[in-house]
Amino acid sequence: MQLMTLPRGSSSQRVDEWLAKWSTDSNSLFLIIADKEQDRAVGYVQLKDMDFVHGHGELGICLEEPAQGRGYAAEALRLLEEHARCIFNIRKIVLRVLASHGRAIRFYEKMGYTAVGTLKEHFYQKRAYHDVLIMEKLLR
Repeated sequence: MQLMTLPRGSSSQRVDEWLAKWSTDSNSLFLIIADKEQDRAVGYVQLKDMDFVHGHGELGICLEEPAQGRGYAAEALRLLEEHARCIFNIRKIVLRVLASHGRAIRFYEKMGYTAVGTLKEHFYQKRAYHDVLIMEKLLR
């Protein structure tokens, strides 16, 4: 799974600054996904823009391709959801995914997320505008 981003060149300093930003933001949860056997990072899961009054936040998951389909994202997402619900009283998680990204959509549906709308021609990539699906899950 990949975030909807437009890749730019990054120096190790910019990566360190980005990690510091998200890992210290008081309105975000940021967890590294690691391969235990190889003792290395394979991705991350984040819940950003947490609204503590209304009880929601926006999900992002990024996992390197060789690690996909091995259960890492599901385990990390379950941990993030439980922590967000129990510690921060987050009751709903919202996410955006390219409407053409069937594998990611199937994963989110399996994890209990439901499509609630589509943003037409919302994301520009590879010289075209793409629809973006909005999904959400109420944490119980």
